[in-house]
Amino acid sequence: MRTIAISGLVALAAVLGGVAVPATANAQPATTARPGAIDRPADVALVESGLPSVSCVLTSDCLGAEGSSGLIGGVPSRPTRVARWNGSSWKRLKVAMPVRTTADDLNGVSCRGAASCLVVGDYYTTGSSRALALSYNGTSLRPTAAVPLPKGTTESALAGVSCTTTRNCVALGVADGDTAAFGSFGAVTLIETWNGARWTLHTAAASVGHTAMLVPIVISCATSTFCLVAGTSYSVTAAAELKPYAAAWNGKKLSTVKLPTIGSSADDVLATGVSCASAVNCAVTGANLGVISISSSGGSSGSSSSSAFTEVWNGKTWRVGTVTWPKGDPSTITAAASCYTAHACEVVGESGANEAETSPFHAIAASFNGAAGAAQAVPAPSKGYSDGFYTVSCLPAGSCVALGQTGKTTSGSGALMTGVWNGKAWRLDPGF
Repeated sequence: MRTIAISGLVALAAVLGGVAVPATANAQPATTARPGAIDRPADVALVESGLPSVSCVLTSDCLGAEGSSGLIGGVPSRPTRVARWNGSSWKRLKVAMPVRTTADDLNGVSCRGAASCLVVGDYYTTGSSRALALSYNGTSLRPTAAVPLPKGTTESALAGVSCTTTRNCVALGVADGDTAAFGSFGAVTLIETWNGARWTLHTAAASVGHTAMLVPIVISCATSTFCLVAGTSYSVTAAAELKPYAAAWNGKKLSTVKLPTIGSSADDVLATGVSCASAVNCAVTGANLGVISISSSGGSSGSSSSSAFTEVWNGKTWRVGTVTWPKGDPSTITAAASCYTAHACEVVGESGANEAETSPFHAIAASFNGAAGAAQAVPAPSKGYSDGFYTVSCLPAGSCVALGQTGKTTSGSGALMTGVWNGKAWRLDPGF
């Protein structure tokens, strides 16, 4: 039932490997990065996580979202789901989509009040992906004013959003277009800012430099002039070299951030989560997948295990966090982070014996005080079942709500799962 998680990251690496040649940059990639997904130009498809997202303003008030995804041909594989958490259960909300929408991806959500949230992603009508932003007013969601895009855009998607106030939000995305305007790979990284009424476009940078293709995935803002973007840098000069990518947004431009090295120089490493509580407390988290070999057909092979990592920023330096995960589980991944006070961050993910699709795995979580991490006990799934956390949102007092998936280990699909951390223990509840 691994929609993504450990084995899904290997699939993502395979898709990245399939777009290394500029001549095929706008060809349709393999759909292994998100099973059942509509084929999309490689760079846009890669920012569509297909995973749930959550943002909390109170222990009794969170907004969770999961898009409809889709099958080849645009037939939705599940309904679009957005729900509000009241502290003990979820209540589904009405969602209005643009006319003729056939499927969508809801990749990120950020709330600054009980009736003030943005949900971003993309929607498609006849196979073309278009940037999507939805506004929540306390009872339902509807599209915001149109998201402006560069001239010549043919495909676009927003990967994430972060709001510091109800009138200051920053969204991260990718646009595909003509190579004459967008560079050799026909793609640019987008920064879009929201003032509560309209979006303003900032074309941040070409997605491909001389040596690497940059795939932005997540964003977190501490202030209007300090945001951290994280994702993956894929080498276009060496086979299957995947490294974490990070950049800081100061309200005007993106500046690349140098992260500490994870693993050996030959290892493929992906960053999957980022969070900033302030300009002096941020965390980037993800997984070291070891050495992965990418075939010309897009398949992958390599290490049978992965290692979770978390890197912490204290305002002056980055440090690699330390945490001891449960024994007997060599494969770990931390998929998301939420920093909530001066030195505290929470990370969540999953752990298992190996990366095999039918191998049992279970949700993991850890708290960080600076670079020192402590694993937390998460209730184990029933025999024959597996589960994992994909996203988390924490409040200043230290309580958190996570979303993930649970189901039979041998099943091809699972159900949404909610994790609630009260500061002392985790509780697992149904999803929405």
